[in-house]
Amino acid sequence: MKKILAIGCGGAGMFSGIVATQLKKEKFEAIALSEEADIYCRCSTPYVLTGEAKLADAIQSDSMAGDYGVKVVHEKALKINTNKKEVYTDKGNTFEYDYLVISTGATPVSPKIKGINLEKIYTVRTSNDVEKIKATLGKAKSALVIGAGVIGIEMAGSLAANGLEVVLVEANSSISNSLADLEFSEKITKHLQANKIEVLFNTKVSEIKENKTKQKEIAVVTNRKKRIITADLIVVAAGVRPNLDVIAGTKIKANEKGIIVDDRMRTNIADVYACGDCCVSPSAITGELRPSPLASTAIQQAKIVGFQIAGFPIKYNGSTGAFAFQTLGKEFAGVGLTETEARKKFKWVITGTAMTTDIYKDLTVAKDLEVKLIFAGPMMRLVGYQAFGNGVIASAEVASFAIGLRLNILKMLKFNYIAHPSMTAWPFMNPIIMATEDAMSKIMEKVKRFFK
Repeated sequence: MKKILAIGCGGAGMFSGIVATQLKKEKFEAIALSEEADIYCRCSTPYVLTGEAKLADAIQSDSMAGDYGVKVVHEKALKINTNKKEVYTDKGNTFEYDYLVISTGATPVSPKIKGINLEKIYTVRTSNDVEKIKATLGKAKSALVIGAGVIGIEMAGSLAANGLEVVLVEANSSISNSLADLEFSEKITKHLQANKIEVLFNTKVSEIKENKTKQKEIAVVTNRKKRIITADLIVVAAGVRPNLDVIAGTKIKANEKGIIVDDRMRTNIADVYACGDCCVSPSAITGELRPSPLASTAIQQAKIVGFQIAGFPIKYNGSTGAFAFQTLGKEFAGVGLTETEARKKFKWVITGTAMTTDIYKDLTVAKDLEVKLIFAGPMMRLVGYQAFGNGVIASAEVASFAIGLRLNILKMLKFNYIAHPSMTAWPFMNPIIMATEDAMSKIMEKVKRFFK
């Protein structure tokens, strides 16, 4: 039997072996090396902290993989020998492979701040991280979150929902323009502030100390003004870095953002694949190599690897970077490029917006939904989407599918949709069609001006 060896047992490492072994039964033996104690659904963290989910339910047993043909071995891979097709672990064992899948994931970035290693300063990655934070919440009254990315915003929201006074600090002048354009950044910020979260942009943490009562005294600098913030706990959400230590000494190509793969998730070394947070693959929009640290992306990439190993030459179309988050009763979703990014890459950019509701507007429980579409290039291809409010997922997934298929504005106008009072906006207020029509009207105005 051919041997498939995955380094890492998140969604990426697990599903590559599952797909191959299920497609070609009795042909492959699949093993996943996991240095983590369990298989934890990281996306559930905010909900575990608010009590909407139980930690035990977010942790899956090894049988989740084992029942589908992948044996989980809890050992850390230390070194790869691509010539001998061997991997060496921290327990002194050697694992041979015919096909190697590198799915080592990523590690939270620890900023270079004096005092960052004190107690009750947490990152958010493993089930152990969540256990520690949850154990602290009972006595904590205040918290500071470093980083206003998706994880930072969700964590700030979940801590506030627990009744803590929360300060969210971000070194940039707004939420990153790779996540949200300024108008949506402002909406998200105002929503956090309305829920009594103090948001400080242009702010850096210079030092963390501990006082006599074991509280943290955090020295921050905002626009050159110094301030001391006191908090019972700190959550660091300053981004992640790919775990690339295991490829040291090999000829596997990588850059600072991850292992470089092609549209079949292959590295430059024969029979070695990479997927998930540790790799960079071609973007579905620009073709440029980009990381996409999302669980949904990792699983899709892993399935492509499984198909490849099993002999089905299905290509990966690239990530659209589709993501969404929910905090304190509001949702945000983004797909593809923001308008800011699009204007850096394309000469022609047109946007369209829609102000609608998640369900029929005459229903008493209807909530607002704002959607923005970004079209670019000579063919006015859909390259980006953002939405804020409630009910974002349906339009976000439509946009992600359309962006992946490289549909232009004329094809978007042909979208056939569903209308139902308790599940969608009014029939004439579908967000995708409304935003597309708004963008089309702007194009027509430009055309009229051109011929005058």
